[in-house]
Amino acid sequence: MSAFVRLVSVLATLVFMAGCYTQTPRPGTYKYSTQHKMQSADHWDLLAEDVAGQIRETLRKWGYLNQPVYVRPACGAPLGPCQSHPEPPFREGFYDLLTTRLVNQGLKVSSEESGALVVTNKVQVLWHRADRITRTGVPGLSTAISALTGGWAWVIRDAHNEAAAWAGAALSVGILHDITSGMITKDVPHSEVIITTSIKDYDQYLMRKTDVYYINDADYWHYKNPPPPEIVEIRGS
Repeated sequence: MSAFVRLVSVLATLVFMAGCYTQTPRPGTYKYSTQHKMQSADHWDLLAEDVAGQIRETLRKWGYLNQPVYVRPACGAPLGPCQSHPEPPFREGFYDLLTTRLVNQGLKVSSEESGALVVTNKVQVLWHRADRITRTGVPGLSTAISALTGGWAWVIRDAHNEAAAWAGAALSVGILHDITSGMITKDVPHSEVIITTSIKDYDQYLMRKTDVYYINDADYWHYKNPPPPEIVEIRGS
């Protein structure tokens, strides 16, 4: 068995074992999952279609299909008249898209809140300052491939000592990659948005739907209320 193969196997095994003897708990992460990224007005429309469908199903379930619904805008009645650009593009656009989708669902959509079931939307923008942690591949895939590669090396070479070293090195490196790949960051936005749609009958919730999406960092202003205008005092000389 070559010295190089022996060295690779020993080093990979030592590095792997060193991580097993920590004295304090290491931060863990959740199981592998995916999360949609909202990047266009078409994605807003897809969300509006999904929400409208769930509203219709909720009204059918509770026997309210003949009851009119009112989508409350972010500004306007009963909150007062809208000013120039008082709300972010998403809230204005989603109001129009959701109203259209509800009409297309065949529901009675009222322009007045009185006597109607009220649909409201809440948008919360999150900014994560720290680097995001994600895996670049499916957990365990590298270990499985490495084990398979090591097994083939054993069969093909038919030289047990050297093949065992190659198999051990491949498996150790694969395990090490699976552990450390959870710390690799790759194109994960720092910005997320939480969108909650509710429908109420007086003081009783009939439905609440909350969706979480990644958004492009540069597009956060689509979802966040603009700051109030700055008042500058000008004094004469």
